[in-house]
Amino acid sequence: MKALCLTSGGLISAQVLSAWVAGGHSVAALWIGPLERKKFLRRDHVLGLVAPSWSIATLCRRYRIPVRNNPRLSTWREAEAEIRSLNADVLISSLSHQIVPEKILKQFDRRAVNFHPALLPHYRGPNPRAGMILDGTASLYGGVTVHVLTGEIDLGDIIGLRSVPYVATKGFIEWNVRQARAARELVETELKNYLDGSSTPSPQSSLIGNYRKVHASELTLSERQVASSIAWLCDRLGDSGWLRFRPSDVDDVHIVHRFLRQIGPPTFTSPRIGPTTIEFDAADARVRVRRRWYLTRLLIVLKYWIAIARTAFLR
Repeated sequence: MKALCLTSGGLISAQVLSAWVAGGHSVAALWIGPLERKKFLRRDHVLGLVAPSWSIATLCRRYRIPVRNNPRLSTWREAEAEIRSLNADVLISSLSHQIVPEKILKQFDRRAVNFHPALLPHYRGPNPRAGMILDGTASLYGGVTVHVLTGEIDLGDIIGLRSVPYVATKGFIEWNVRQARAARELVETELKNYLDGSSTPSPQSSLIGNYRKVHASELTLSERQVASSIAWLCDRLGDSGWLRFRPSDVDDVHIVHRFLRQIGPPTFTSPRIGPTTIEFDAADARVRVRRRWYLTRLLIVLKYWIAIARTAFLR
């Protein structure tokens, strides 16, 4: 089979793509949507040097998969003709932010599927992993679901799922790796059985579940938060790359990697943005956090490589 893949990147998407190709299938193209930038393909380039099947950039080069920023699918008049020209018979969406209209879904006749990093019907919507961590429910609903793609967000029939509970002591990176391995297993088993007609998906229950949208303010450190809350957010989300600091007096955003320490009481002075750290007043203290810079990026790649090697023995 030949697939058209929609994604915004990440380890889960890389493992879905790797498993699909390893199963003897091909990929006609990889579309990343109008709001994404192709530079996301460079984010995992270093990881691809030591773990090729975990890097979308490496996989696209290895298998000569065309990559493009497609226009918004709901307004792109040539979308249907473009898809027909690809001769793809399966649409695979994996952590994509694109809403696929019904006219495109009809072209695939229920062979359009989506990989969602939570146990549906719980935590439908974008970035459910951040929502689960913030809500303290990631140990209950953490996992991966593959479901039939419909015009409604994350409401299609469930083809298969894997529970992957979040363990705070092991951190986000290991959770991300274990979820990616679970997504690969879903491609190799449940998705394979569904596409060859040997299994039937199950409708989602309308009586349980929820939709959770994570607002940018929930992932942004500010002077209104207490130091303990800032430390907790850094501990849980620092490795994810989602945590930001935005000074109140300037239009600038910085990725935060780690909470370093509480310096003392508030000084009522402006934040100090250094090359590797940020100091600012929280509601009850002056704090220092680590910015993400090139050495922390290398450290994160090392952590991912270790987590990939370690979880290989836990499958």
